[in-house]
Amino acid sequence: MSAPFHVLALAACALALSACGGDTPEPLIEPPPDDTPASTDPCAPNGHVHREPAGDWCHCNRGYRAAAEGLSCETDPDYVPSEGFSFGDNGEHACWHVTNGPFVTVTASTTRLPRVDDFHTYYTVKLRPEGGQYTGTFSYKAFATGNFVIYLSTPDVPVTLVETAIGTPVTPAGTRPTGDYCDGLKHMVGYELTDRVQYTLTLGPTPLPELGMVIEHLP
Repeated sequence: MSAPFHVLALAACALALSACGGDTPEPLIEPPPDDTPASTDPCAPNGHVHREPAGDWCHCNRGYRAAAEGLSCETDPDYVPSEGFSFGDNGEHACWHVTNGPFVTVTASTTRLPRVDDFHTYYTVKLRPEGGQYTGTFSYKAFATGNFVIYLSTPDVPVTLVETAIGTPVTPAGTRPTGDYCDGLKHMVGYELTDRVQYTLTLGPTPLPELGMVIEHLP
């Protein structure tokens, strides 16, 4: 008897004991429990796992790399510790986009996270009112591993970046004013990001309803 028909027969016995000729129905055999806790991370303690439709992968801490086989993080023999965050040209290239584009306008929403990860793009960011000021939350997916800079039109805006999958804030590697290349971008916030990782970017609260922004990967 095939497995589905066997299960149906047992269920019928449970409903009609006299017809099946027994006082106690035969118990269904349950599969053995999974002894591995759901919270176990195969990439820990030197990273954490990303479970995605295209396949699971390890996001390893700096100084480690994903193993060639299996889900784990191993020491990266080629890792060279950084001697400080570099802001590159201090915003000269980003300022070029203020004049030449491409231009995209995004509007903050409470129902979705607009994306702000187009390459080499000047964003006009429209924030939403909240508590007498303005704020906005957006989605950013890194397309490389290395130094990234968020260029803003004003320094007076709180910036928060969180790794979306695990809810962990990313500490800025540095902040400073841009060089005197344009009036549209005046402030830089630097981060060390990882390829393929999704981040959540929050701007504000601020009294300003609208900002200019460029996000660049520094080679």
